[in-house]
Amino acid sequence: MAEMIKTMLNGEYEIILPKHRADRAEWYTEEGWERERLKALEAEIKHQINTKLSSVVYYIGAEEGEMAALCQMWGAKVVLFEPNKLVWPNIKAIWEANDLEMPMGCFEGFASSTTSQGAYEHLLLQKWPPSASGEVIGNHGFNELFLEAKEHPQIRISEAIGAGIEYPTILTFDCEGSEWEILKGLESVLRSHRKPTIFASIHPEFMRDNYGQSSDEFRLWIKNLGYTETFLDHKHELHVMYRQE
Repeated sequence: MAEMIKTMLNGEYEIILPKHRADRAEWYTEEGWERERLKALEAEIKHQINTKLSSVVYYIGAEEGEMAALCQMWGAKVVLFEPNKLVWPNIKAIWEANDLEMPMGCFEGFASSTTSQGAYEHLLLQKWPPSASGEVIGNHGFNELFLEAKEHPQIRISEAIGAGIEYPTILTFDCEGSEWEILKGLESVLRSHRKPTIFASIHPEFMRDNYGQSSDEFRLWIKNLGYTETFLDHKHELHVMYRQE
């Protein structure tokens, strides 16, 4: 059984994590890890709750799950999208160690611009995927849509909504260049009057090299859908927030 440690992320957020994750040095530096993005995400969730909205976060690219767990600890309902089977045991361990209710939904695959055959079998409501019963490990690696699209289920977020998961009020994603592919999968939602707030971690070089896409055109495309852009940070990648005008 994995050793779980109570820790303080960025000096602000108390949470219990697997030891290898609690030992991550970036949590304890003066600048922290994605500090501005996390603070803005926390503020948006609490704003939605304070204005009597049900805050529903679609966390795309959940990785080990500690940031998605914080969203739920702040009061949001959470839907997790993560293709890497090796990290689902870590996500489950974090949820259980922090005594959190089950996520609203789990999809063991990629959020994408297409839905693959059989994808709905991997969209689970208040249930962990089978891979979550595995071993908690630190050397889990990463899966990328550009390299492994054919090897994992893919789903358009608009179709996930149609499958019975509650409508999102927040989308957040950090997906190594596939940002536009994700949003293509819910363009109809973004054009509606109920626009979710978007937290985008944008990788201009990966978008260019892997998809031949311009991050500047991507940002303009979002703004043309009726969003205002707020710069948050530029450490590791570009972090921006989009809210309905």
